[in-house]
Amino acid sequence: MKRPLLDPEETQPSLYDPTPVDEDLWFAGPDLEEDVFAPPLPRAERTDLLRVAEWRRAEASLAADLARAAQRLGAFDERLRRTPAGVRERLAVLEASELSWWAGDRVTPDRLSLWMSLRLSGAQEDSLALTRAGWAARRLVSGPGPEAGLASFLGRGETTERMMDWAEIEEASAGMHPISRAAMGFHGWSQIAGGPGSARMEAAVVAARAAGANGKSAAFLPLASGGSAALRPGGSPEERLRRWYAGAERATLSLLRDLDRLEDWRERALDDIASLSGRTAPRLIQALCRWPLLSVPVAEAETGASRAAVQRNLERLADLGLIREVTGQARFRLWTAAVQK
Repeated sequence: MKRPLLDPEETQPSLYDPTPVDEDLWFAGPDLEEDVFAPPLPRAERTDLLRVAEWRRAEASLAADLARAAQRLGAFDERLRRTPAGVRERLAVLEASELSWWAGDRVTPDRLSLWMSLRLSGAQEDSLALTRAGWAARRLVSGPGPEAGLASFLGRGETTERMMDWAEIEEASAGMHPISRAAMGFHGWSQIAGGPGSARMEAAVVAARAAGANGKSAAFLPLASGGSAALRPGGSPEERLRRWYAGAERATLSLLRDLDRLEDWRERALDDIASLSGRTAPRLIQALCRWPLLSVPVAEAETGASRAAVQRNLERLADLGLIREVTGQARFRLWTAAVQK
């Protein structure tokens, strides 16, 4: 028996048939061509996402934690006022390196020192990561703070939406302690603005400087030197603020201990080299206070001496037990102050 032919309307379309167009696209909403010239919608008020009232209640309930963090920051500020500028840069390099590891760039203090002093980097290194870490180290200790204008602090010529977001957070947190406002700004900026990992480092650096009593402090608020607990997201405003206070206090105490050990080493080193002739050795001591790890090229740039003089004096300092070489190799060596733990 001969089989009947299939109804053409019941057959499946071929791969080569054109795709049918449904004239009645009811599911697509209103005609897009009619809304091309529609006026933009007003910008929504997003400060409610910050839960400002909860942040204020959290600050009140954690008054003792805030007092401890503020006391540590005050002690850190006083110490920095009495130390040479090079020591402040050393601490900024250490903090910026820790921030880079937290942000995912993983820049070590020695590589950051080479990049900031001579713009030297390895073939396998990310120059953008070094640039971000170098920017963080410079902004932590130099230039006007965020209170002078966020665009100038970030080094940008125009105001962006993210800067407007920070201004909204600053306005919403008016009346709170600068340390608490910095915490709210850091978490709020990431929450309502989002952004890549580099933006997280920007937010951390802005918060570290903003916590310094609105530009009246010579210190930045350390956040990563004692671990990154202060920067960890998640939780209620009270949980975030508690981590912020504790992490900042721990990081500040860590840098204060570094200052104590470095000051003791500097006094001992100057006494031990008093009998040496020339100006290279004292300048090397100053350079070692500025940089956590010192290479011969950086030492040449810092002291203005020849390579032979630098190498000769480094050997002298090593013989006196004042410095130690950390790479254990014959070339591309790095030196550090033999600070007692």
